[in-house]
Amino acid sequence: MKYLKYLWINFVLTGIILHAQCKIPGTIVSLLQKTPLHSLKKYNDIRRNYSKLKKMCVHKVTFKEGRYRWKMLLVTNEEHPVGPFWFLPHDDENTAFDSAVYATKKYGGGFLAVMAEDERYYKGQDPNRNFGDTYGTARRCNGQKTPAPKYSRTVFRIINTYRAKYVPYLALHNNKNGWEGNGGEGKVSILRSSKKVQSYAASRKIYRGNGGLKDEDTMVYIMGTDKKPNRNKLRRLLRSGINTKYEVVNSRQNDCSLSNYIWLKGKTTHYYNIETQHGDARTQRKIIDKIMRMYGVKKL
Repeated sequence: MKYLKYLWINFVLTGIILHAQCKIPGTIVSLLQKTPLHSLKKYNDIRRNYSKLKKMCVHKVTFKEGRYRWKMLLVTNEEHPVGPFWFLPHDDENTAFDSAVYATKKYGGGFLAVMAEDERYYKGQDPNRNFGDTYGTARRCNGQKTPAPKYSRTVFRIINTYRAKYVPYLALHNNKNGWEGNGGEGKVSILRSSKKVQSYAASRKIYRGNGGLKDEDTMVYIMGTDKKPNRNKLRRLLRSGINTKYEVVNSRQNDCSLSNYIWLKGKTTHYYNIETQHGDARTQRKIIDKIMRMYGVKKL
């Protein structure tokens, strides 16, 4: 009995010590809430990944701006909090969340995920079209309801706190099967291009429906200010078997998305968004591994 009591005390003390290692940098301490992980089990993302998240640092971010009371989840690797850092704007993209947990465990760093009751939008606002921080900017963006300077500053203060400087800005998304204009259900496809977004397939054979690198719903978004993408960057992605979309960014075509804000405020095009079909975690993780190798990020 005494031995069991000793084990229990040791377990509790170990838990306290481990929790104490989740230090919050002073630059963002005012933004975070200390929230026991078990109190978050009502959220599907937490329940699916509960055993893995117990070994990570998890904090809740809450703030109010206008009619929106934003809630986000900040997850970081306990021993290596600075590293690759991912932004997940859509709460209905479960595979993206699971992939972010995978990446955080394997490579360190962490992620920031918007919490919107498993919905893509929060009170009618797309979280990935909410980076217009002035009235003039927001007015020109069809997807943004009102200016959101606090939202923009908060998200990027957290990202820049944990993102290693040698790693690009990173995002994870999921999409529906196929393109709705061609018998599918989704909005994006590597088989589609526009004036603003160009598509470069890594294979001559692109198909719909089964996932994998050759699925039309599998792609990485990069961006730049030139009419065409950087040749070396594009070649590297295509040779790795990664379908690539290139977004031309400028102030006239700003859509108040994460990628556009990164360029307008950070003056960098150092950005990757990894997209796969809902449920295709295997492919999304495969691309994460490929991108990490490109930047010399080693697994822990």
